[in-house]
Amino acid sequence: MPGPEGTRQEADGHGLNGGDPIPDVTSAPSTPAQADAATSSDGRSDQTLVRRAIAAADHGMRDPLVVLGGVLVLAAIALKIYVLRSAYFVEDDFLFFGNAAASNLTPDYLTSLHKGHLMPGAMLLAYIQTAIAPYDWGLAAGIMAAFQAGASAAVFRLLWVLFGRRWAILAPLSVYLFAPLTMPVLAWWSAALNAVPFQLAMALSLLWMVRYLRTGDPRYGWMTAGAVVLGMAFSVKAMFLPPLLFVVAAAFLVRGRFPKAFAATLERDMPFWVGMAALSVGHGLLYLAKQDTAQGEGAGLPKLDTAVTAARRLLGETFPAGTVGGPFEWGPVTPAGGLLNPSAPVVIGAWAVLALVIVVSLLVRRRSWRAWAIVLGYLLVVDIIPTLIARGRYEDAIGFDPRYVADAALVFALCLAFAYMPTREEDPGADGTGRGAHAGRADGTTAFRWTPPPKRARDVTIAATMAFILAAGYSTYAFADTLSGNRVRWYLDTVRAQMSEIPKEAGVYPRPVPADIVLPWNGPRRLSSHVLSPLADEGVAERLRDPGPADTALVFNDAGYLVPAKPKDDSAFFGKPDDEKCMSTLEGQVMWQVESFGGPTMILAINYKAETSTRIGVVLGDAWIDTELPAAPKGGMWYVPVSGAGNKLLLHTRKDELCMQWVTFGELEPQTDGNPWARQDADEDGGDGAKDEGSGDKTKKDEDDGEDGR
Repeated sequence: MPGPEGTRQEADGHGLNGGDPIPDVTSAPSTPAQADAATSSDGRSDQTLVRRAIAAADHGMRDPLVVLGGVLVLAAIALKIYVLRSAYFVEDDFLFFGNAAASNLTPDYLTSLHKGHLMPGAMLLAYIQTAIAPYDWGLAAGIMAAFQAGASAAVFRLLWVLFGRRWAILAPLSVYLFAPLTMPVLAWWSAALNAVPFQLAMALSLLWMVRYLRTGDPRYGWMTAGAVVLGMAFSVKAMFLPPLLFVVAAAFLVRGRFPKAFAATLERDMPFWVGMAALSVGHGLLYLAKQDTAQGEGAGLPKLDTAVTAARRLLGETFPAGTVGGPFEWGPVTPAGGLLNPSAPVVIGAWAVLALVIVVSLLVRRRSWRAWAIVLGYLLVVDIIPTLIARGRYEDAIGFDPRYVADAALVFALCLAFAYMPTREEDPGADGTGRGAHAGRADGTTAFRWTPPPKRARDVTIAATMAFILAAGYSTYAFADTLSGNRVRWYLDTVRAQMSEIPKEAGVYPRPVPADIVLPWNGPRRLSSHVLSPLADEGVAERLRDPGPADTALVFNDAGYLVPAKPKDDSAFFGKPDDEKCMSTLEGQVMWQVESFGGPTMILAINYKAETSTRIGVVLGDAWIDTELPAAPKGGMWYVPVSGAGNKLLLHTRKDELCMQWVTFGELEPQTDGNPWARQDADEDGGDGAKDEGSGDKTKKDEDDGEDGR
């Protein structure tokens, strides 16, 4: 993929526009030949790398810029951990675990689309965590925090490599580190599986692309490709990483005016860019080939009014407010936390701030317009249009969801730096055309239109950065207050405790988990058999996923307790006539009119008497179930899952062996809501307190019963 070496210059270690030049103790030799020579000189490349790493760490700890940048990164990670402590698994998170628990690790599993997303890397992470620690929030949040820390460090390094050692890079770094736009997507695990590794891949691919274009070292070319593939493993948006890399390179890393810069960029590194294009095309073809696995949740034609409203909100309200540190208040609140629906004053203020930042940059820098064009193009091509294709046929409330534009926070921070600071390609000091604030370009002009007084520029930058950090910190704190992780955590802890107490002979039948755990529109995927089975041992998990006939029916209630079940009120009921001992059959066969669309929640409940065990057959649609009822001379119950769809339920029995009292067909519901043990204790306490008071009534009732008996 990497092309032949051109005339390159290493970027690191050059102070631009007054930045202090420092040696880059971490940079590699300029060419593979030099690297081989350095390795063969002492035969100890590993020791050399260790020494260089130690030297780099020692040098960094002595550099106040590195120390302050590290403090900012640590502070941002601490703030994100605070958010993660308030969050917990919700909605799609349960679908990931349920799907992983019911699947084998195969290419089909890894490449199946989840609600329109192709993300084999995320599927692999979900599979691994399901195997070792299902629903362990500490592990899940820790992995995402590690990805976020890696992305933060990569962005810091990227800014340093692009612009050299200068204090000004801390401003765009802070804009990314503390961006409220990135908080909701981090707090929702299934969304973080897409977005956070993608942010890391974006930062690494940009970093290594810069190193490749400046040094010509093929290693950086392959590393760039690897970072792009990493992003594609987690997010469909990574399909657009190669175009983003090309536009950034043409705009700021190759000298020349538009449109010649595009041609020069392509011509200089043709094999590299052809390889990048091949990655995008290959990923796109794979995505299209897997559309049949989306189950109707993939790409689709958006509704015009929904799409227009959602795009207006995302581009005109959500992104501006979140970019400048808002929204300060989050709402409406969903199970995954608050959405970003800023008030009118916040929107007006956000646009005023953005307008000021853009206008000043246009006055200061000649190429700043390129940076803002990249931001707008990224928002439209990578964030808005794909979101509308995937979600634009549903509700326009997606316009309030910042997770759809969370990755644009990194692009905005990077382009903010481009808008105010020149890269070395615009500052060719080594070529003798000038350095510093009036650095020259290849065409003889300067990189700046106007240079503000350095002290005033520094004071304004510091004040603006501190104001942004404070505003963003407050917005993040407010968002954490909208998270309701404790409720879901308590529910799962209760279910986990119940799993060890399931009787071997009981049937645990599926019913929907509460709506604040998984939304109703997820259909069968929100059933307890799918969502809760990862918490059980393998044998019990199989009973949950595929329950069979049993004489005892149990279900999980909305509090997470396993309790006895009863037929729902809307179940079909068939009983014996009052003057008959048993339900009548025609030579052991009986047919009832029912209405069933099929599914695992439909249960046939039979109340019967039988002197000996007997077999019955149940037919509904294409479902045929043969089961044996145990002897029950004094009466018993038998529950049979019937998943077929149809309107005629046929029962085959042995006439002389089975006496049915009544039959129901439908879904089951819990007999007890909440904690059944707490209710039992309350009943016992109430009974003791009323014992003396009720003794007279009990005596009178006994007397009446005695008279009736006589």
